[in-house]
Amino acid sequence: MNSKKQKTLSLDELLEMENINLSDPFGDVDIQNDENKTKRLNKEEIAKVRKDNKYYLPILSLNDPNMWAEKPKKNRIHFTDEVAKETCLTNCCGVPGVFSACCRLDLDDLEHVLGPVTEKWVKRFLNYAKKRGWNYRRSDVVIDIEEGKLIGERFFNGHPVFSRPSSYPMMRLQIMGPRLACKFLNPEDGLCGIYQNRPDMCKKYICQYVKNNYLVRLPGKPNTYRKITSKKEKI
Repeated sequence: MNSKKQKTLSLDELLEMENINLSDPFGDVDIQNDENKTKRLNKEEIAKVRKDNKYYLPILSLNDPNMWAEKPKKNRIHFTDEVAKETCLTNCCGVPGVFSACCRLDLDDLEHVLGPVTEKWVKRFLNYAKKRGWNYRRSDVVIDIEEGKLIGERFFNGHPVFSRPSSYPMMRLQIMGPRLACKFLNPEDGLCGIYQNRPDMCKKYICQYVKNNYLVRLPGKPNTYRKITSKKEKI
């Protein structure tokens, strides 16, 4: 389990507001009933927790290979589009009510940046936006290094990743509660506003939770799934 110090409001504290008892932040969400028995939250109750705390994001260590024990291959299911939607939008990293963590940046515990995207994608997306009647300029879509350095100094205590040319172009950010997130992330439902035209960086990203728990689709082979056997292996 991650030993990093939690600098934000803990999930225990947040769910206490809803009279929910959560002994294990990465386990099932339970509530206490009048007979002092526990029951699993249903979908409506989880939806309420999610709505009330939509900006909450625990420290998940998305890319830490030691964060979750690897499931045996026989116990894994295919990470299909349907499974991905259910997992990433309602149960991100196994935490009920958390969604789209990979699209957000934690000011206290930066796990990744939303870049780089390719110049080819930027050009393609701006052409797509123009056809849709969106009056987007490059600066509306991505952040380049000079601005990124200022963002790193202002919001991320000068984190060196913002000074690296290899981090850019970076997706444009928006404020989402106490954090920053991709400009195209919908804060209400966790959906990507440009999903069909998202960058390859997003299409190919697989967090460590998924790598340790599912069989992942092979690139270019939509009907072939496999276990990622090496913790350093990339898709």
